[in-house]
Amino acid sequence: MEAIIFMFCITLHNIEEALWLTDWRKKHMPDNQKVPAKEHFIFAAMGITILGYMAAGLSLLYPDNLWLEYAFIGFVGAMLINAVVPHLLLSFIYKSFCPGVFTGCFLIMPFHIIFITNALNTRLKAIELIIATGVVGLILLLAIPLLQRFARKYINM
Repeated sequence: MEAIIFMFCITLHNIEEALWLTDWRKKHMPDNQKVPAKEHFIFAAMGITILGYMAAGLSLLYPDNLWLEYAFIGFVGAMLINAVVPHLLLSFIYKSFCPGVFTGCFLIMPFHIIFITNALNTRLKAIELIIATGVVGLILLLAIPLLQRFARKYINM
């Protein structure tokens, strides 16, 4: 059931980001860094969502596979951190709701904290959670610009 709820949360969160984040960044962070085209960011958000579905779905299909459990719980941890940094943090800094903060605070934070607590109480050690979150988080941080670059180069939007 956790995997299904995770998919729901990540879908709504990434839709919220995809629809409004690039415009918000142009308005509030114009000098920070190059803001990707909205279409390219949407493509990257779709890619991240698909990766999340794969992690959740495979862990659901193969519940005894420890590596798939690590991938899923790492994704859960990475999305939890993503809800806080950058979304919640940027909302406080710019005194404006950063797209992603609503679903981050009201879906991702409560459900993902429950998922992590459950995993730590039943099947994983804290160090496993930390390493899985770090590895998956790093993969996601690298995937976003790669997906945007792919969209810029190969997809005419």
